[in-house]
Order: sequence, then structure tokens, then C-alpha cells
Amino acid sequence: MYEPGAAPGPMTHGPPVLDSLAARLQPLNTYSARKGSTGGTGMYGVQHLSTEMGRYMVPRGEKHGSGTDSDYDNTHTYDLSLSMGRSSEDSEEGGGGDAVEPDPTLPCTEDVIMKTEQVTKNIQELLRAAQEFKHDSFVPCSEKIHSAVTEMASLFPRRPALDAVYSSLRLLASSASRLQVECRKAGPSEPGGPAVDYQLLTQQVIQCAYDIAKAAKQLVTITTREKKQ
Repeated sequence: MYEPGAAPGPMTHGPPVLDSLAARLQPLNTYSARKGSTGGTGMYGVQHLSTEMGRYMVPRGEKHGSGTDSDYDNTHTYDLSLSMGRSSEDSEEGGGGDAVEPDPTLPCTEDVIMKTEQVTKNIQELLRAAQEFKHDSFVPCSEKIHSAVTEMASLFPRRPALDAVYSSLRLLASSASRLQVECRKAGPSEPGGPAVDYQLLTQQVIQCAYDIAKAAKQLVTITTREKKQ
């Protein structure tokens, strides 16, 4: 159910999405970025994370029917995610408009990459916990991710001049908050309450983590581009 067109894999050793991610995801190579590879190796970790997680996002028509589906299809967060993807791509390609002066209030690229590296490592820790069915680790992992996201966001001005930065920061923060909400569902159920669908929950958690990685990648891209002008 994780990859369109592919038959579900056996669940003995964990969902196939998690087995693949655990084998493929690598941390950021911050050292290379510090040596001047601003647009290459230093961004590879978060870009690879975003790409790998994106391969397993389930189209809306293939999701399980549950009360949480509408939350993911209709929230402002996901509308923002879609529009942010377009605006980021347009800005990366230059947009064809007039040249814009670089924003002097943006943090240096190295600081952004370092904070993004921590976010990425914490996401990998969460994915490993899911792979090993350590659902009791979801909450502490989500707290670490939220803390790393807060630290990353604190590098930027409260009112950034660039709309792309503002939108990316909103996506970053809202996705981290959503991740906390989803991970708390992995806690003990109320007596007599419905059982937790951990497969669906894991899917929702991965979606949140994907959006966080996507927003972090956008911030690295924007900062790198602005500082090179």
C-alpha cells in the first residue's frame, strides 16, 4: 500500500517503506558543505531524505478510510505544502522576473545546514523506531524533532522579507506540530477505546516527517541562493 503499483511486502520484518528508508537514508555531509560545496554534497542528506520519503507517499485515493484521512487531505498545512512546492521551484529557476536584492537578514548557509543536519538525524531516529515497532519511542522522537525544528527556525527573522522563507518556516513549524499530535496517538489506548492502527499511524508519521524534510531542504536552497548573490 505504500508504493503505487507495488504489491504489499511481508510484514514480518516491518513495512517495506521503513526497511527501504532505513537502508538508504544518510546523514548530511556538513564537512563538505563547510569546505565550499554549498549546493552539492552538503544538501544531499536532506534532499535524499526528502526524495526517498516522497517515493512512498500514498496518493489520496489509496489511503485507508478513517477519521484522520480528511485531516491530511483538507488542512491548511497540506494546501500550504502544495503551494510551497510550486513557489520554491519557480524561485529556484529564477522566475524570469526582475533581479531581487539578497536578504541581509538571512542566516549564513553553514548554520542552516548544521541545524538541518540535526533535524534529519532526528527524523532518521524516528524512522528506525518505526521499523523496529518501538511505538513507545514515537513521542520522545517527535519531541527531539520539534526541538531541532525550533532551533532551526530561530535562525531566521520573525518577519522574513522573502515570502518563500516565510512559507517554508510555516510548513516546517506546522508539520513538526502535526508530527507531535500523530506520535501521541501511539500511546496507550483508553480502556475500551478503539485499537491503534499502527500501520496507518506510521504512514501519517512518515507524511509529517516528509513535509519537515521538504521544508528544511527549501530553506537550505533559498539561503544558499541568496548568499551567493
